[in-house]
Amino acid sequence: MSALEPVEITAGALHLRPWRPDDADAAFEACQDPEIQRWTSVPSPYRRSDAVEFVSERAPLGWSTGTSATFAVVDATSGGLLASVGLQDLRDAAGLPGAGAGGDGEVGYWCAAPARGRGVTTDAVRVLCRWGFGALGLAVIRWQALVGNEPSLAVARGAGFRLDPEPRPLPHPRGGVADYWTGTLTP
Repeated sequence: MSALEPVEITAGALHLRPWRPDDADAAFEACQDPEIQRWTSVPSPYRRSDAVEFVSERAPLGWSTGTSATFAVVDATSGGLLASVGLQDLRDAAGLPGAGAGGDGEVGYWCAAPARGRGVTTDAVRVLCRWGFGALGLAVIRWQALVGNEPSLAVARGAGFRLDPEPRPLPHPRGGVADYWTGTLTP
């Protein structure tokens, strides 16, 4: 596995940048939203220590190992936190952990409640996927969401993912198995 060089991407009103330790308070506040805890794999309840670990350890570890690239999505003018987007479970063309040409990854995201309904997450996912295909040379980006997560489904559709016709039973991050919508995006 080789490290990914952290990058920053400005696209119109959005700025995608790696998470920083000083983002802990904003991440903690955003992840108090019950909808983020309901539909994503963030811990529930979400504690300040979870936010500190995420911005200071987990997100940087993904970059340093080349296995994920997670971005804070901030307002390009004010710097206020809007969302989180990332490519996770990055694998090379041989299926080994770490980003590589011809490989794949899975998109993940959440949107802070005040930014919802403005197309922020869809736009950020489009930007992220263009970067994944262009800079990382990925061949496929996967998406999944718990059945019933209509906002995530709308983002996937808006970003151009080809959706699988039937839900799939997959392991749930909090234990057991649940039905997931799945899809893929190619360059």
